[in-house]
Amino acid sequence: MAVDWGGMIGDANDLFFFYCITTDTSVTVTTAYDSLSEDKWNMVKGTSASLYFPAVPLNSQEIFYKDTVIQDTVPVKAVWSKLFLYAENEVGVRTPVVQRFFLRYNTGPRLTMLSSNLLGLENERGGSYLAATDVEALILPSSHPKHQPIDFSWTAADPDADPSFMYKWELYEVTGDGDVPVYASDWITYTSTTVNDEIYNHKPEARYRFDVQVRDDAMEVFETKFSLGFLTFEPTFDKGILFIDDTDPELYQPTSPTYMGNPEASLTTAHYEEMLRYAGYLPEAEAADSLFLYRITKFEKDVQFICWDYTWEDDDGDPATPDVIVDSTASYRGVYRPGLQDLVQYRLVVIASDDRGNLNGVDFTEDPPYTDYNQILSQYLDVGGKTFILGPSVLMGKMYSNPYQLPINKYKDPFTYVFDGNVDSGQGISGSSEEFFRDYFGISAMTFPEQKTYFTGNIPFQICSDHYFTDNYDFIGSTLAPGITDVGLVPLRIDSARVNDAWWNRAISTLYQNLALKDNGTVFTGVPSFEIIKGEAVYEYQSLYDLPDKDDDYAYEINGTDTLKHFLWNWDYVKDSLTVIDNQPVPVLHRTGTLASRYAEENGQFKTAFFGIPSFFMDNSADQVSDMFKAMVDWFDLSVDPSVNWKKK
Repeated sequence: MAVDWGGMIGDANDLFFFYCITTDTSVTVTTAYDSLSEDKWNMVKGTSASLYFPAVPLNSQEIFYKDTVIQDTVPVKAVWSKLFLYAENEVGVRTPVVQRFFLRYNTGPRLTMLSSNLLGLENERGGSYLAATDVEALILPSSHPKHQPIDFSWTAADPDADPSFMYKWELYEVTGDGDVPVYASDWITYTSTTVNDEIYNHKPEARYRFDVQVRDDAMEVFETKFSLGFLTFEPTFDKGILFIDDTDPELYQPTSPTYMGNPEASLTTAHYEEMLRYAGYLPEAEAADSLFLYRITKFEKDVQFICWDYTWEDDDGDPATPDVIVDSTASYRGVYRPGLQDLVQYRLVVIASDDRGNLNGVDFTEDPPYTDYNQILSQYLDVGGKTFILGPSVLMGKMYSNPYQLPINKYKDPFTYVFDGNVDSGQGISGSSEEFFRDYFGISAMTFPEQKTYFTGNIPFQICSDHYFTDNYDFIGSTLAPGITDVGLVPLRIDSARVNDAWWNRAISTLYQNLALKDNGTVFTGVPSFEIIKGEAVYEYQSLYDLPDKDDDYAYEINGTDTLKHFLWNWDYVKDSLTVIDNQPVPVLHRTGTLASRYAEENGQFKTAFFGIPSFFMDNSADQVSDMFKAMVDWFDLSVDPSVNWKKK
């Protein structure tokens, strides 16, 4: 509050004023100058000052309280303070000391927020809450380059004007036998802290609770602590392969005939098991050595209760009356399974997707309340993990409109997506996902293919919007990139039998849509090619039009069952008209580019590979696909223990 004063010595009024505030009311005007030491007096030149009358001992060891006053059942502390004042001129002549009594009323404080960015709790919270104890935090020693201590911050409020707060935080291990104190701070003034060494030196793998409480300058302590529970763990890397089967079982034989071409989930699971066993890995129940076991799991989303959000309001505006809770809302956050705690048990994480959609698959977007799964994968890679993404739909599924499956009844021009972190409105990949695939996989751009996947019979001149005829889908497999000599990596070809099991021709009135692998190309327009800025290309796109050039067409036998015919030339036209000039050929669409790549981080911290190959639909009659998978597992070299780089000595 502002306090005014004035004085004169002789006829001079240009004076220095000295004041002291104390809660020791035994001090009087006759004893103040001698009993209050020089360092307790404040000097000002003017005739007023903004003074603060505390409710704690100041300039003394004693504090004198008036009887506690009860207002609306809320205890309010009242404290007497004395202001002593004298003036002095420039030659040291001073006035007598004068005094005034002031009575300070105090209302206790309350906490308003406790949060942690690292734990994903970033919103303001009002009231006491305990977050679900499976909120996860990866603990690494401070010497590790990717070390991130768990951060906490908090705020408080007080109806009193210009309050000053002090805080105390405590860390407990939560056990079945009760809470074990780990660390407690003194009363502090700062509103944030981090913990890591406290946990790492106590027990890196445990459940913990972080508490914070507040008191004001009148020593009033908010009776309720704010608490946050969480789980900490270390990487172990003591198991072989975690295989995330990302093929969506709900996409097989969909109700709408306009969305087709997805394999039956039970068949893809058997295909993945065959590859894993061929590479020398066994299911968890059969493996004698944990480093040679595999676990197949599905990607799942879930929600997790965090806390109650309270709404506070001042009921009457009286500063002596604290705010009250008028409403509460349950707060949740999105969680993924397998989470980071699962991933860091395995030396290799494989994500395989052979369907043509990503409605329920691994989510590389930012759809609240979920965050990008790449945040979990990047933490896994930062501590030495290895990741193999096998299949095209992981990234491409969200590039198309609802219901996140590639339609077969529309045409969409091919387009290139640059992974620069800048996302235009309506694009299906988040900026952080682009940066993740650029930084961890070396992918700088990806070309998503045309969307039309059928040929309609009984129409002499069916022309698409770009004036190509309908046999412009051309994927038949992959060839090895130059310089790739790994034993087991061989060119891969499409398996017509499996393709035809997933695609069916259908009649529309008097027309007939040829969807299966027959005379007018293949149905695989959903295979993206891409560019890399680091790492090495492993496979390149093989187009129908990479086959030997004949006069008009070429018969290509696949598995001895189907004949794949194609036209290397298409009818020409005059400008934009549809006037056909007989027998005037022009080249049709011919796709090229990198189809698979791999990258070993320069300091050997992690390895990654992205294969856009739909492995289930590739011919494995001579173990070509299984050899490819085994060769890649050998390249990842799971004999290397990533934990040796950071484990506590």
